[in-house]
Amino acid sequence: MSRASLSRRAGHVDPHSPGHRRARRFHFASRFAVFAVGMGVARVAAAASPPTIAWDAPPGCPDTGALTAEIARHLDTAADTDLPVDIRVQARPADGRWSVVVVIAADGRTQERTLAVESCEAAVRAAAFVIAIAVDPAGREPPPDVVPAPPAPAPPPAAKAIDPVEPAPAPVLPAVAGEEFDPLAAGAAPRPRRPRRVRGLLQVGPAVQVGMLPVDPGIAAAGGLLWPRARLTLGYTRWFAAEVRHDGARPYGADLAVHAAQLRGGPVLRAGPLELPLQVGLELGALQAAGVGGDSNYGATTLWGAASLGAGLAWAPRALQGFAALVVLAEAAVALRRPRFVFTGDLEVHQVGPAAFRGFLLVEARFP
Repeated sequence: MSRASLSRRAGHVDPHSPGHRRARRFHFASRFAVFAVGMGVARVAAAASPPTIAWDAPPGCPDTGALTAEIARHLDTAADTDLPVDIRVQARPADGRWSVVVVIAADGRTQERTLAVESCEAAVRAAAFVIAIAVDPAGREPPPDVVPAPPAPAPPPAAKAIDPVEPAPAPVLPAVAGEEFDPLAAGAAPRPRRPRRVRGLLQVGPAVQVGMLPVDPGIAAAGGLLWPRARLTLGYTRWFAAEVRHDGARPYGADLAVHAAQLRGGPVLRAGPLELPLQVGLELGALQAAGVGGDSNYGATTLWGAASLGAGLAWAPRALQGFAALVVLAEAAVALRRPRFVFTGDLEVHQVGPAAFRGFLLVEARFP
């Protein structure tokens, strides 16, 4: 660390010579009186004595002479004080920049200023400015590369209990003519999603029937509409050929099959992912019979009709988000017609029974 003393120069010189003007600038460098801190200016006074400047910087930075010369460049001859001042300047690199600390002690009081600059040379200019403004604070602007160091962050306020306040709902503004109103953009709270009013469905699966015909397997398919509390379907069922045989000296019989269309509908009860559809139905189609065992076998087709009443259990897993379900349906059917089939010689083959029991296992897809 090096120290330099600024004092008045003695001797007679030409008052208009450059040397005399430079001497006068050094003369005013020793007359420190005012140091600006924040928004106010503190003035100190004491007996006259030469001020000292202590310059502390790493090797490679300008020396004390550069600092004193920069101070003289800033001084104003209007400053007319003669105060004992002790000045300490320290420059250090910090976080890619330079930190400059200027401490001025006068009349038992100490003021400190910290600046952030880009280089060691800028540190000299920053320190000179702070020292010069202590002599003459009026009308001075800092050099462009001098940036005050940010103040230390204030401690957070102590937490205190407050009563929760419900935020006031944002006003919902009407849509401008010709524009679509967006409740989210207007700040309105989104309304809960309503269940879909009407959905479509498709179902298919195996079936079995016993009663009006011998035990008869089949397949069923349907499409329809699904409401939250009701459903309506229009479908097709194919009852495959059921064999009817009569023993005797000459066995005979027939193969019976049905093609039918069904219209079913009714209310739906719900419990979570489970649904209980209750439905009534009407069925119309064709009953086909093909004779077996005669010399000449004939085929016959007649009208098929039945009414049905049933209940089911549908499981719609939440993982499938309501787009699929497994349906088990059981129903009782009552024949609307009971055609009778006979063989050659008025030998009865089969007459359609009055009622039947049916079971369906359906896989159902729902949309949208």
